[in-house]
Amino acid sequence: MTQAEESFSLYLHIPFCRHRCSYCDFNTYTTVGELKEVYARALAAEIRQVAGEVRRPAHTVFFGGGTPSLMSPEALACILDAVRESFDLAGDAEVTMEANPGTVDEAYLAAVRALGVNRLSFGVQSVVTAELALLEREHDFAAVVAAVAAARQAGFVNVNLDLIYGVPGQTLRSWEESLQAVLSLAPQHLSLYCLTIEPGTPMARWLRNGRIAPPDPDLAADQYELACGLLAEYGFVHYEISNWALPGYQCAHNLTYWRTRPYLGLGAGAHGFAGGYRYVVVKQPRVYIRRMQQGAGGEFPLSAAVAEAHQVSRREAMSDVVITQLRLLEEGLDLVAFAERFGVSLDDAFDGAVTRLMGWGLVQADNGRLRLTEKGRFLSNQVFYWFV
Repeated sequence: MTQAEESFSLYLHIPFCRHRCSYCDFNTYTTVGELKEVYARALAAEIRQVAGEVRRPAHTVFFGGGTPSLMSPEALACILDAVRESFDLAGDAEVTMEANPGTVDEAYLAAVRALGVNRLSFGVQSVVTAELALLEREHDFAAVVAAVAAARQAGFVNVNLDLIYGVPGQTLRSWEESLQAVLSLAPQHLSLYCLTIEPGTPMARWLRNGRIAPPDPDLAADQYELACGLLAEYGFVHYEISNWALPGYQCAHNLTYWRTRPYLGLGAGAHGFAGGYRYVVVKQPRVYIRRMQQGAGGEFPLSAAVAEAHQVSRREAMSDVVITQLRLLEEGLDLVAFAERFGVSLDDAFDGAVTRLMGWGLVQADNGRLRLTEKGRFLSNQVFYWFV
């Protein structure tokens, strides 16, 4: 399949936030909100520049951030117009927008829905007041209830809710309280992430000075296990390590990542994987805007705003395939396809790693596919270590 024939996913980064949360190390900015409209025009220019003269197919669009719901409908329309002009966007394309509760109402969401956004992802993180305060989230659970209700009234039938476990001070009971509360809102999809305390964040500083206790991996494992059981009772399919969906509502955009398919990262700080390259766009919004106003793009998929790019080596490609596809709990990794693509079996490519991991009960092979075992799901990082 040629690059012109292969269907792409588009990740569009919106770096603006009203407040930076205590655990966040994403490329976000709280003091450049006045740039939103000119940023939208720069992002539209990057979309057109990367697409060039070839109208490539695209099947998903994902507005991530940051807080995309801070963008006006007019700014989002500017960006989506560029997508539709530059790519052959599938009629049933999944178009997701991340949103923070408290930043949206029914009128705004109806306007966004009219633009073609058909999936919303709300960052809930917790429903417990003390946990929200520690995470420095600006909303409460009442705002979540209102946001989901507004989404339904605006016509959204595909809603994801994010939660975080492993939060300092969080208990098994408070975690279950958050799970039960979000389940009462009848989402189609849930993403549950274990807190990682990243260097340079306020939470990392609090850990150093003793304000918070170190993460408890045993408690986090218990919380994960509780979620697995509870969500199964509610009919959710655990299709990826951190993601659950009702049947038919798996996130098509993220499946692109986990199936190691190409995606275009556009916008300040976005990462992309296409045309044999992995690349990163310049982070600073002002620099990004200037680059897009002044520069010419390079070879597909590299725009004038790309800060770093490298061609993916054979070894890196093999690692990518294993580490992404093993995250898919039902699909797993196609061992035959791996051998056909790389000319070597997975076990031989990684010096017997598969044999070792099977012996330890962390992976299993059947019908030509390799999957994590239930034990392996809890120890996935240790599994992935063998394929780096």
